[in-house]
Amino acid sequence: MVLLREARGRSDVGLLDECRNGDPSAFDELVRRHKDRIYNVLYRFLGNREDALDVSQEVFVRAYRGVAGFRGGAQVYTWLYSIAANLARNRLRDSGRKGRNMSTSLEALETAAPGVAQLASADSADSPRAVAEQHETDALLQRCLDELPDHYRMTFVLRTVEDLSYEEIADVMGCPVGTVKSRLNQARALLRDRLRELGVL
Repeated sequence: MVLLREARGRSDVGLLDECRNGDPSAFDELVRRHKDRIYNVLYRFLGNREDALDVSQEVFVRAYRGVAGFRGGAQVYTWLYSIAANLARNRLRDSGRKGRNMSTSLEALETAAPGVAQLASADSADSPRAVAEQHETDALLQRCLDELPDHYRMTFVLRTVEDLSYEEIADVMGCPVGTVKSRLNQARALLRDRLRELGVL
């Protein structure tokens, strides 16, 4: 218990240093700190729990193998997101399919389509009709998100779902901040246009 409390008090970079110096438990702590968020991004991007779990595990395998090469040019968590983004794009390319079962919440998509969350929850939360309508709208919004090009979708997920800054997303995606802003604006515009076509807005 004391060792666990001490690990939690150390920085991510400090834990990587300890891992480089031969302490595997330090990497275990890094996994504990970041596994849920990495899985969440991958699940929302890939839309499949099994794929997200497989890729999450591969992220940390790759990270462990690459510990010696981490030089601190980025935050540890953006380094992990970068590995996750690359592996997720590879998984989609190799499988030739996009996610269709993601459960991005209405709240997460509210930025792209203001007012939609209220539309879906206009009835009483206890009403079976309201629950059914919310599921239907959720599915519709998710299909629209699934239609986005991969680089727009990942940018949107990192910003809207994970609340990363533009600078952090730029580190993850390996592109300028201006490109991040452009992709995010394009993603939001495409989502709004598609939702209008479907009569949701």
